[in-house]
Amino acid sequence: MLKTEDWLLDPRDCPGFKRFETVAHVERAPQTHHTEYLHVRIPSRYALVNITERVEEVLARSKVTDGLCFVSAMHITAGVYVNDAESGLLNDIAKWIENLAPHGKTYLHHNTGEDNGDAHLKSYLTHHQLVAPVTNGRLDFGTWQQIFYAEFDGKRDKRILVKITGLPG
Repeated sequence: MLKTEDWLLDPRDCPGFKRFETVAHVERAPQTHHTEYLHVRIPSRYALVNITERVEEVLARSKVTDGLCFVSAMHITAGVYVNDAESGLLNDIAKWIENLAPHGKTYLHHNTGEDNGDAHLKSYLTHHQLVAPVTNGRLDFGTWQQIFYAEFDGKRDKRILVKITGLPG
């Protein structure tokens, strides 16, 4: 079984962030729809990393002041979720996830030649998408809420979709 020391846990940043890619920006009065991909390559197999700042950068580029922000992991072995950016909690979450879907166990999925059955199960626990409200040009979160990317089969290029729709400022 993996230990939390085998996980990359970063409450403040997304190590492995490579670049953003704007794929659509449509303005049809009175609404704006803005879509970007965040390209990442997490340097470890397992990680819980804070992507709030990256999502806020996309929001700023969208110029939407009131609407919704959709975030999707775009991979079946990753997830996104909202929670507190506290390092002890990140360790607790990693331990809890690892306990429910342990690495090294024999999964039927491995009969296909894959070795990431645990990663598929772990992604179930964090969900592949979330929606956050946008008010006055900012993510409308509670005091401690942050957006996290959960990686369960890293060390390869992946994308995170950020789609913002709403009224421009």
